[in-house]
Amino acid sequence: MPRQENTKEKILQCAFELFGKPRISEVSLSEIAAVTGISKTAIFRHYKNKEDLFDTMRQRFFEAMAEMFNEIETIEKPYDLNGVAKTVRSVFDFNERYPNYLPYYLQMSFTDELLNEGMNIIMLDSGIRYFNEELFKDKKNFVPHNLISNFFEQTLLVYLWLSQKDDHANVGVLDYEKYKDCVANLIYSGLGRKKNPISPERKKELDAICEIKFDDNEKTNRFLNAFVKLIQERGSARITVERIADTVGMAKSSVYAFFANKRDYLINMLIQETERANAIIKEKCSQTKNSDEALYAIMRTQANYFALRPQVLGLHGYFIFQEAALADKDIKEFHKRTLGAIIDSVVKSAMPQTFDFPVKENSILFIKWISELTVGYMLMGTKHKFPREWLDFYVSSVFEMIECGVKIAYHHNGEKKA
Repeated sequence: MPRQENTKEKILQCAFELFGKPRISEVSLSEIAAVTGISKTAIFRHYKNKEDLFDTMRQRFFEAMAEMFNEIETIEKPYDLNGVAKTVRSVFDFNERYPNYLPYYLQMSFTDELLNEGMNIIMLDSGIRYFNEELFKDKKNFVPHNLISNFFEQTLLVYLWLSQKDDHANVGVLDYEKYKDCVANLIYSGLGRKKNPISPERKKELDAICEIKFDDNEKTNRFLNAFVKLIQERGSARITVERIADTVGMAKSSVYAFFANKRDYLINMLIQETERANAIIKEKCSQTKNSDEALYAIMRTQANYFALRPQVLGLHGYFIFQEAALADKDIKEFHKRTLGAIIDSVVKSAMPQTFDFPVKENSILFIKWISELTVGYMLMGTKHKFPREWLDFYVSSVFEMIECGVKIAYHHNGEKKA
């Protein structure tokens, strides 16, 4: 390969490497130049501008993903255990081959619609029905063709991402090969429990218990609203203290009276909302009778909370994949204030003994999976403007998949899966 092409490729790979760990700042050409070991001016000999470089990154990512899907023989019918296991291992192998591609996708997908659209096309071309608005109109078809494929994808994505977390996330995979098998079994069989463990009558009672109402003064938080506005307009990486001050109508110096810096601002927004949601979940779950009911109440309460406070979805979606960008002290503070109490009082009563992964802390893994599934589906519902009456159907359907896995799926011709 000519020297010029070597340099061009090196620039591209160094740009991907900067996404190797989550970050709360935008990737700059200066950073790329420093990591590559060339001047910023030299980058322009190979790429017209930053947009040109990022276009190339997007295309390289698409090519790698298409190649991976082509290698998965069972991609169109992955709902038997063998197909699930092959798909899980293929995705994990892909991640080992391209360790910077997943964090690149997760971080850029919040703001890059072209990246999301391209991924949807690649998946559809590979036989994966990621989302089809026509099928959404029909509940009978929506479950097997949309919710199940999304459950498969989101569960795999969550566990793949959590396997890369640093020790401060308290996940820490101890046996990587066994972990892959556990992920495959979880996707296929869920928690291994029976279908419809809660009677329709009791489910209605739980739905009533899990209803949430906010006073008007609870709905307004100008710092939270500033975050929502800024992340929608500029993306997380472009949020600055100056822009926060402008959005809330305060002097920059006044913002520093509340927050030490941008990092402090973001972690406080997350802790504030998570504490509020967890307090409600804890109160609702105190009225449940068994682990199935506790799990349902967690999901139902979270869904109701996000439905009433849709602006919070962006905050949680951002932090799901940005947590590792925070300092150790911030992570410890977050876990202490938000996870400790709810794990001891709620999660351990909802998590079955069969949920046994080779990690440092199974209860944290469990609640992150449940919460991130809920966030993912609610984000999908918000994006596609699902009507409110679909909330009941969504919670019941996803709860069933968590309990039983994708083996409840049906072929397009109506034959039941094994």
